[in-house]
Amino acid sequence: MKFLLLVILALSFAGCNNYEKTDNVSSEENQLQQVASPKPEKTPQTFIVPGKRLGNIVLDQNFNPILDSLGKPDISNAGMGKAVNTWKHGKNLLTIYTNTQMGVEDFSRVKAIRSLSNDFKTEDNLGVSSSIDELKRYYRLDPAGKFTDNGKHYILYKTSKGIAFEVNMKQICNGVLLYSKETNPESFYNAIYPTFEKM
Repeated sequence: MKFLLLVILALSFAGCNNYEKTDNVSSEENQLQQVASPKPEKTPQTFIVPGKRLGNIVLDQNFNPILDSLGKPDISNAGMGKAVNTWKHGKNLLTIYTNTQMGVEDFSRVKAIRSLSNDFKTEDNLGVSSSIDELKRYYRLDPAGKFTDNGKHYILYKTSKGIAFEVNMKQICNGVLLYSKETNPESFYNAIYPTFEKM
């Protein structure tokens, strides 16, 4: 009986050793795979799709769930069924323009999304901090207007794809605006920049 117990214990011990070796090998293989496979830079939460979405915020969707998720905006301006809501986090800024069809719907829909964050990028890795030359490789840029913010001058370039770019005097993108293709992007800037002038 004691002999049988010793055999069982010996087999169990050997099995444990083999299991540990297997674990070590698979752990080393996983580490090699992680080194060999670079982590994706963009995720659905940081992806820009022109004319459609910025991260998880989708154009023309109900604004209420977004408001619940983001919380109370730092700046809000509303009137005549239209509203401009802005959230600030350091230098990052997110502005969402909404519109309510009075008498038709009892909620607002997202009509434009503006971001000054470097975290959001298009499929071609374009966004805030991209140079105007990089933008021109993928988009036909049409000057739409100019404005001044905190003493700095910017030109808004619109495209036919539902994305516009705010470019500073150093020819670097400072902000991105997403809008539906049938919308005029200049109209959103009149609401927040009194100095905005159409070009």
